[in-house]
Amino acid sequence: MIDEIEDQIRTGFSVTNIPKGILKKFKHMCKEEFGDIYWVGISELLKIKQRYEEMSILLSSLQKQIDNLNKKMEVNNVKTTRTFG
Repeated sequence: MIDEIEDQIRTGFSVTNIPKGILKKFKHMCKEEFGDIYWVGISELLKIKQRYEEMSILLSSLQKQIDNLNKKMEVNNVKTTRTFG
């Protein structure tokens, strides 16, 4: 219960030394996508980061499987030969 209350407490937020171009893009994104509400923009960016991290783990696993299959094919000299005639 206390954690839920603490998650809802509002606080001021400031960012220093952010390039103007990045800030402009962020504000534009928030205005277009989230009704000009910055906290929603930050929340969505965090969700995207989490999804990216999950996908990168899956992609790494797929790449390892592909590499293993390629190694097996090389070891077995599996080549397709096509003849015409």
